[in-house]
Amino acid sequence: MAQIQRNQPLYEQLMWRIKSQVAAGVLSVGEKLPSVREMALIEGLNPNTVAKAYKALESQNVIETVAGKGTFVRENDGVIADDRFIANVQQQLGEVVIEAKRAGISSDILHQWIDASYGKDVKASKEER
Repeated sequence: MAQIQRNQPLYEQLMWRIKSQVAAGVLSVGEKLPSVREMALIEGLNPNTVAKAYKALESQNVIETVAGKGTFVRENDGVIADDRFIANVQQQLGEVVIEAKRAGISSDILHQWIDASYGKDVKASKEER
């Protein structure tokens, strides 16, 4: 699970995790998400919190709910990052850089790892699930 700001509301943390999985290709277009109740059990959250996250993600066109069928990842133009999402990614990257410096890892090596991560096959991520 990705680390994000601890003072961020739980529904926003869940939104961030789902957006991250969509952006990384772990969740693909048309893939069904767990129901609100199932997600609440998985994440240890109140169902109202999950419902709020799903509603917000729907308003951002990340997911869509089809009555009687479930909630699915929507097709998008690849732009699912809002300002808060981008800020969270920047914060996490900053933390990784600090830890890398402490461990004596050069910026060249860190760049290689980032480039390699971008080049990874999305299928490998899905197979790990």
